[in-house]
Parts: sequence; structure tokens; C-alpha cells
Amino acid sequence: MNLRPYVYAAGFVLGLATVLLALSPRSAGQVKLAAGSFFVPLYSAEAGLQRVRNYAADKTASREELLKQNQRLALTNEVLRIQIQQLRATAEENKTLRVQVAFAATNQWKLRLGQIIGRDPANWWRTLQINLGSQHGVREGLPVLTPDGLVGRVHEVHPGRSRVALIGDPACRLSINVQPSRENGILTADGATVFDHTIVNLQFLPAHTEARAGDPIVTSGLGRLFPRGIPVGKLLSVEPAPGALNSRARVKLAVDSSRLNEVWIILP
Repeated sequence: MNLRPYVYAAGFVLGLATVLLALSPRSAGQVKLAAGSFFVPLYSAEAGLQRVRNYAADKTASREELLKQNQRLALTNEVLRIQIQQLRATAEENKTLRVQVAFAATNQWKLRLGQIIGRDPANWWRTLQINLGSQHGVREGLPVLTPDGLVGRVHEVHPGRSRVALIGDPACRLSINVQPSRENGILTADGATVFDHTIVNLQFLPAHTEARAGDPIVTSGLGRLFPRGIPVGKLLSVEPAPGALNSRARVKLAVDSSRLNEVWIILP
């Protein structure tokens, strides 16, 4: 609080008292009335200033409290956001687990679930490494798949890990069957599909094929490398080639290998 006005007032009162003692009663009364008319506005002004100061202090305190509340709300929102993300991740994991359990229970094959532990930087979209090897009963040539369809085949086996050649890799030439025309062909990859690892070429489809875009593609079972009827993908395009022995066709694979965390191996 600013005390200067009160010091001035005290000095004024002291001087006034001295004057009043020297005056007659009538004159002293007139001086008192004049002094009162002087002090009332002075104290009213000071009271007004104090109210302004109190109001400003209240506003400052309210602003600080509001900032604290905003900070608390921001922290609460961040905690809730993290919890929601965790719940979504848990729900997705549970969904995946249910699908995997159902897949294993509804197939007649002897299956072993493996985790993807790495990829070959020089051949990123055509191979991957899994944590199963010869000590787990894995051997070269075994089919690798997911509930959505075929992934590839085991190409190289070590005691505790294996390398999988994906569909489209030269080490995984695949004989397929087009549904419902029942026409056979071979899936391969070339420069035309290098920018999209989910698209491969279909060779040796008859020139006058009955196959159409959208037709399902499954394993043919020829060569006995893969069981017959495993989903592979769908025909993306078919271009008849009059005068040629074969049509040109492309297939969209059922499994996007870039999104995989685990795969099944069909054991002997």
C-alpha cells in the first residue's frame, strides 16, 4: 500500500490542530467544516484506488489459476490419449491372436508360428528372416503363409533361423490355378513390378484365356511344393495376345509382406 497520502494528511491534521487551538470556537468550527470538505474526497479517492488494486490482484490470481487449470487439462488429455492408443493396440493384438488361433484350429496341416526377425537390405521385398530353423523342424522348401494366403517358401535353413523367399523372388517360382476357369500359370517378377511388391506377373496363361480381372488365384498343387488351393491373390489385369502362345497378366497378391510380423510354416 502507498502510505504517502496518509503521511501528508497526518501533517496537515497536525498543522490544522495547531491553528484551531489559536482560534475562537466559532472560527474553529468553520475551519473544521472546510477541512472536512477537503478530506472526504481525498479518502474517497484513496478508497477507489484500493478497490482498483484489489480488482487487479483478483484478476491476476484468476489468470494464474486459469493457466494452471489449462495445464492440468492438457496433462489429463495427454494421459487419456496414450491410454486410448494402448487400448487400441491391445484390441488389435487380441484380434490378430483370435484370427491366428482360428486359422491353426481349422486347418489339417501341421503348423508352426514364427516371428519375423529381419530382412535382407539388398532384397528387401523378396526375402525375410524368421526365428525358426532346423532345430524347430524347419527344412528347405516348406510353404510359408498367413490366414490371408501364401507368403512364400523356406529357402535357406540354419539351426535357429531361416530365410524365406517371398512370392515373386526367383527362388519362389509358383504354379497357380485361376478360378473358376481352372487355367494354370507360373507367377514371376520382373522390372515392371519392382515398384510394387504386391504385384507379380503371371506367365503361361493361354492366349485365348477365359480368365478375367478379379478372378481368384490359388496354388495348383503341381510339383507338390505347395498344397493345392492356398489363396495367392486376384487377377489384376489380363491382356490377350492374338497370335502369341500366351496372354499377359498381372496378379495382386493377397498378402502384403511389408505388414507382416509373424507367419505360419507348414511342417512335414
